[in-house]
Amino acid sequence: MRKKLFNYLTISLLVFILARSVIGQTATSSPTVKPTATATDESAIQGLKNKIADKVAEIRKNNNRAVAGRVLSTSATSIKIKTEDQGDFEIKPDETLTKYYQITGAQQKEIKNEDIQKDDYIIVTGVISEKTITANSIFVDQQYLVASGKITEVDKDNYIVKVLTPDKTVYNLSIETFTKQQIVNIKTLEAESIGFSKIIAGDSIHFTVKIKGGEKNNEYSAEKILIVPQEYFIK
Repeated sequence: MRKKLFNYLTISLLVFILARSVIGQTATSSPTVKPTATATDESAIQGLKNKIADKVAEIRKNNNRAVAGRVLSTSATSIKIKTEDQGDFEIKPDETLTKYYQITGAQQKEIKNEDIQKDDYIIVTGVISEKTITANSIFVDQQYLVASGKITEVDKDNYIVKVLTPDKTVYNLSIETFTKQQIVNIKTLEAESIGFSKIIAGDSIHFTVKIKGGEKNNEYSAEKILIVPQEYFIK
């Protein structure tokens, strides 16, 4: 009888202990673990972005063309230019890929989009689709005109030389204090420095001028002139 009672109490105690253990496990919940991006994931994403950028750059390089013109207007998202012979274009810079440069003589330095101003002369390389250019590079440069013709008139009071080119274009060249003036010596064929008084109607002339935009009646300040006396052709 005592043995049966002992066994009964032992079994009851075990059931009670097990029941408490189950209740304790049920009441305690594990915190929810949210997935987080690891350093490896971020590196892989950045690597993918770099590959895409490289591929886009390669495609744009293979389809690269160049257009030059004067700036009509600028904004943060586009630049409109007018070319001499192809009409107007809209430039679409890419904030990631497009580079901007200022050319001064034989040197260039990197600049920003906001440094480009109305009337600037720019050279744009990129992919052209109709009248839109997706720009790879934009260079701000100085536009020059180099031409030659015959001197038809010399205004000694205002230091103006009128020149007629072979295509019948008339230029009015202002001879400034900075203008480099030279003449071909018909005996030595060397270029020599001269003053304005040596410029004579009938002589041939080679000239270089800066185009700043907005000039009227083909009036320019001459940077350099080289006179070839008419006697050179009849000797």
